[in-house]
Amino acid sequence: MSRYTALSSRDTSSRSRRGGRRVAVAVIAAGSAALLAACSSGSSSSSSAAASSGGSSSAAASSSGSASSYFKGKTITLIAPDAPGGSYDAYARLFAPYLGQELGATVNVTNVAGGGTIAGSNQALSASPNGLTIGMVAVGGDIAGKIENQPTITEAMGSVTWLGQPAVVPNAIITQPGSGVTSFAALEKSTKPVTILDIRNGIGDTLSRVIFGAFGIPHKLDTGFEATSALKQGFLAKDGQVIFQAMSTLYPILAGNQGKPLLTTGPVTSPAYQKVLAGVPAAETEAKSLSASKAAAVNEVIQLSDLADDFAAPPGLPAAEVSALQTAFTNAAALPALQAQAAKEDLPISWTNGTTLAGQITTAAANANTIASYLNS
Repeated sequence: MSRYTALSSRDTSSRSRRGGRRVAVAVIAAGSAALLAACSSGSSSSSSAAASSGGSSSAAASSSGSASSYFKGKTITLIAPDAPGGSYDAYARLFAPYLGQELGATVNVTNVAGGGTIAGSNQALSASPNGLTIGMVAVGGDIAGKIENQPTITEAMGSVTWLGQPAVVPNAIITQPGSGVTSFAALEKSTKPVTILDIRNGIGDTLSRVIFGAFGIPHKLDTGFEATSALKQGFLAKDGQVIFQAMSTLYPILAGNQGKPLLTTGPVTSPAYQKVLAGVPAAETEAKSLSASKAAAVNEVIQLSDLADDFAAPPGLPAAEVSALQTAFTNAAALPALQAQAAKEDLPISWTNGTTLAGQITTAAANANTIASYLNS
């Protein structure tokens, strides 16, 4: 059992005011199997695109020879389910102009923050299934949300159309230099609860609950943050001792010597990430010292965290449009210009196609019971 210590309502509401009020998202809890099935074709597409609110950036692009005639000259809304400053926004804006180039379309990125990515993902996946509104989904956080009976992707959406994943981004626990926490080993020996700054329902939230619980580290979660940008501000203001987030979010902090890494999860293939994480232990290795059940939970939550930043479309999208979008994303990921821009922004690129991604999601969902005790304690 985790030694999780909840913050008082006053502590949480105080941080909520600092990090932005939590957004209430009306959703219906659903079973993992129905929502996480592989993409399938549906009936004919709707003639109208769903409108998206919030600020957007437009990337008009010329048509390439491989562009689908259906998308030529049209405008596609790509919803990033977080405020600027996190990996969802970064990957959405990285792909937008090149996706537009492949389809002969204009791709606008719109940020819809709220509910730990749930608001934006729901808006994208409840749009008309015509391919003109797509978005990103935090699959690992969604699976964990179902286990906890927390808000998650809406049941009525049926089977999600998976378009692909740009890369498996490693995550890390970091603390402030001089915080007194010198290493993960020291963290394990802590006798006082460690304050973790957190976005409820996000994959960092799930990682924190499972890994701190499995290793028996006393902790309390300050979940009053709604967006990644507010979370980083809270960390830099020393509102808490640690955060557990994707390296695409944490790298600027570590590169600027404003944070000290304590533990990593997932493959660290980026040279830039390898440099700032040199000598930092991996959770997969540390878990070998745990009991079989605890190690299984750690490895499962890492698998879930590897399923972040996924591009998806509403269920019922016709097979021709699914194929055109999947091909356009795959081709865009291989473009030297996109890869050069990704390297400039320190964003890993290792494309996984939609079919493979769907299989990985199904497998992860089937094994998710191993983490249930840490999420529900």
